Amino acid sequence: MYTKLFTHPEIHQHPELQLLNYLGKLKFSHSSSSDFIFEGALWFYNLNHEKGIKTNVKTYYLNDDVSGIANLFSGPLEETYLSKFIEGQYIQTTKLFETIKNNLPKLKESAVQALCSDGFAPSENQSKIISEILESFNSHSKKAFFIQGEPGSGKTYLAILLLFEIIKQFGDRQQNLVVLGYRNNRLLNTMRSILQKNKAGLDTVIKFYSTGRNNGLAEGNPENPHFKFVIYDEAQRMTKENINIALQRGDITIFFYDENQILNPEEEGWRDNFINQAKELEISFEERILTGIHRVRGGKEYHNFVDDLLKGNINPEMNFTNYDFKVFNDIEEMLDALRERSKDRKIALVASFTESPGDRDNPAKKSIENLRVGYPLYSGFEHYKNKNLKIYWLMDPKTQYPRFWAECQSNELTSCASIYGCQGFEADFIGVIWGRDFIWKKEKEQWVLGNNCEDNIGRPSLKSLIKNASKNNNSELAKRLLINRYRIFLTRGILGTYIYCEDEETKEHLLKIFENYQKHSI
Repeated sequence: MYTKLFTHPEIHQHPELQLLNYLGKLKFSHSSSSDFIFEGALWFYNLNHEKGIKTNVKTYYLNDDVSGIANLFSGPLEETYLSKFIEGQYIQTTKLFETIKNNLPKLKESAVQALCSDGFAPSENQSKIISEILESFNSHSKKAFFIQGEPGSGKTYLAILLLFEIIKQFGDRQQNLVVLGYRNNRLLNTMRSILQKNKAGLDTVIKFYSTGRNNGLAEGNPENPHFKFVIYDEAQRMTKENINIALQRGDITIFFYDENQILNPEEEGWRDNFINQAKELEISFEERILTGIHRVRGGKEYHNFVDDLLKGNINPEMNFTNYDFKVFNDIEEMLDALRERSKDRKIALVASFTESPGDRDNPAKKSIENLRVGYPLYSGFEHYKNKNLKIYWLMDPKTQYPRFWAECQSNELTSCASIYGCQGFEADFIGVIWGRDFIWKKEKEQWVLGNNCEDNIGRPSLKSLIKNASKNNNSELAKRLLINRYRIFLTRGILGTYIYCEDEETKEHLLKIFENYQKHSI
């Protein structure tokens, strides 16, 4: 995966992987790719054969006759084709769970090469992290890796890729080799569903790290069972006790986390807590940061806009391009726009945890407790009284979520995911139903806590935090958690994000921002 070239003292990604990555990106992410045949070759213009490296692709060195490259062309390219290539746009055609589902046999044989040729290759930053972790296999002492990444930076992707690489390289050497832990049962069950359908028993490497019943990877006896590698995704949702036990569960432990995706007060996956627990246990550790924004086509500029918006900037900078951002005055207009996109794309609805609590005892029942958009609502909110709409919460993590996210049932627009059901997932276009928990006040020119929340999860729950905020005049923690939640909502869409607000003042504020965006983008 990595090699050291004679011309440079640092270790870099293997040139063959770089080439495969470029080819994959052109084949799967260039809007005019169907008009071209892409061929690849390596040319080491400052290396000779003696100092060359082993490759499985066409390779040229210093002083080689490279006329073979020119022979690939029958003649000069016509101007129309040159224009098509130069003016082509980036389009993401592959999604994480689809890639895993469609390429599982290849992933098990060689995860990185399989993803390269499918246009889903890891970046150099990601590849280097994998190599560092794999090289630690020969270490005779415990070691931890704490890896931070923003929404969309590739944490879940890298965790799964690392899992397959470990199985491929060390699978025949010892028992209890590797396990991948989640707290999010929706994400876990979706991954298990994909793996089960490809090979019986493969899903057993995916486990809960926290169950509340003392049998998760980050619970109970920290030494039994024990693994060589333990990978924890969404580790920001751990408590300090979880972190302490999780660090002891394996010889090499890897934690992927984002402090800005903490959802509840009981979640303590802060950087300081990871470091302090490792020091207390005398476990050596390395910190790494995932660079780049890989999910959202709007890139860093769109993420900066989201942060600006949620911080309360009344004129957030909107200098992102090639990203479809829209705010709608009417929910039916948003649903129609999503349906239009669903003809050749994956779409999904996500919604704030307001208006109805969900019925965990009867997850599939078309009850008022499970109804999120429609009339009548559990909360008594009459916003949809004159609308012929019925959109229900996704409730069953074992059946509904895998169908919704991995099998495109989300395109039906009859169900929506809460914050707990969309973290770690993605679609081409996301419709966000912005609820009454986090609203804009024009007279104050700031975000404030709203008057409705149905999220009873956690101790204390967000619902109780919002309810008690007015009594103790302390709304900062609840606001911080809500900002984290809306940041997640607004960064699930690969190609676009559509928004509908149930609070009128919030809708007016976001529509004004959207109108300014339209003026500047003309």
